[in-house]
Amino acid sequence: MFRSLRSRLALSHALVLTVILVGLGFWLQLLLAGTLDRSATDDLLAQANGQVKSIEESGEVQPPVDSDTPSEASVQLAIYASPDDRLVGEPTETPRWLRHYPATVTDLSVAGEHVRVITVPAKVEGNVVAWVAAGRSLESEDRLLQQVRLLLIVGGAVAVVASLFAGWWLAGRAVRPVERAYRAQAGFAADASHELRTPLAFIRSGVEVLSEGDPELGAEVLADVDYLTGMTQRLLMMARAEGGTMSLERAPIDVGAICRSAGRRSEVAHADRLAISGPTPLTAIGDGVGLEAALDAVLENVHEHGGGTAELVWAAAGDDAVVSVVDHGPGLPADAAEQAFERFFRADPSRARDTGGAGLGLSLARTLIQAQGGRIWLESTPGGGLTARVALPLSRPWSASSTSH
Repeated sequence: MFRSLRSRLALSHALVLTVILVGLGFWLQLLLAGTLDRSATDDLLAQANGQVKSIEESGEVQPPVDSDTPSEASVQLAIYASPDDRLVGEPTETPRWLRHYPATVTDLSVAGEHVRVITVPAKVEGNVVAWVAAGRSLESEDRLLQQVRLLLIVGGAVAVVASLFAGWWLAGRAVRPVERAYRAQAGFAADASHELRTPLAFIRSGVEVLSEGDPELGAEVLADVDYLTGMTQRLLMMARAEGGTMSLERAPIDVGAICRSAGRRSEVAHADRLAISGPTPLTAIGDGVGLEAALDAVLENVHEHGGGTAELVWAAAGDDAVVSVVDHGPGLPADAAEQAFERFFRADPSRARDTGGAGLGLSLARTLIQAQGGRIWLESTPGGGLTARVALPLSRPWSASSTSH
């Protein structure tokens, strides 16, 4: 259980870091791509405007002059005279893609490379006398973006892996006190269950002697002593089970008799008002003491939070025997139905001070039912309230005979 919690904490830590890195990497790449794009455009515009200024100052359309500046050597220039769009200079020195384009900025793909061409007009006395085209490859910018993208991916992957290890270590330190407390609780349950067996055996022997005067009362007390003895054995199994899981032995059980016993105990112990009904017999496969203990926990929840009035009903539904405890109390919000089975959960923490509930009853009930291969869930009662349902597989002979009817 704690290993799973530790793994979830480490994964959540890595997931948060991944989301942050992906977001930062995305915006960083957008920012870098925009900066490089604007820089390339400004560079081409500066070269083209330099030629425009030369034409406007001389008043003549002349071939472009090569620049000796290294940063400007990669820019290729071409001048086209207006209005016939005639290339000024040697055609053999001008690449075919460097032409007069209608748009100011034109992006091309030449031999698999990304190329940009800037076209600006040159005017003399208000008339367009030529068009200056400046172009160059953007391969260096694209290569830089690819390298940055690869660096972000590799660096992000390394950071996420490192975050997983760091999260695993930090989560281990965080859950260690909880794990110690849980083990101490399990140890207490194991010790208490072990120590209760001898007093219960002594009480049983004493009640057997006293029951000679009142056999009916003696039988009832002995039944409760046997129930407590079985419950301590199961608590011991739960405490010793690895990871908080357990498995109970399964056998055919009389669901109706168990429900009536749990209902009678709830009425005597809590003065609850229960309407108990169901077919007899109804045989399921499970553990009788485990089912009765789970019903005790559900009925105690009814006493504390459901108003002390409920219907306890059992019936066959398909291949399952389903026991329903229906109350008409305040109920639970829809999103809290699953959380109600978590340890120490309380829908209204302030009520715990009045009722003394620790939020362990339904968690214990689920553990006991699942240990029998059954299911337990909560539903909203029509008209208000909460319905707890427990399902155990039907015994095959009972299911077959009931189907024939």
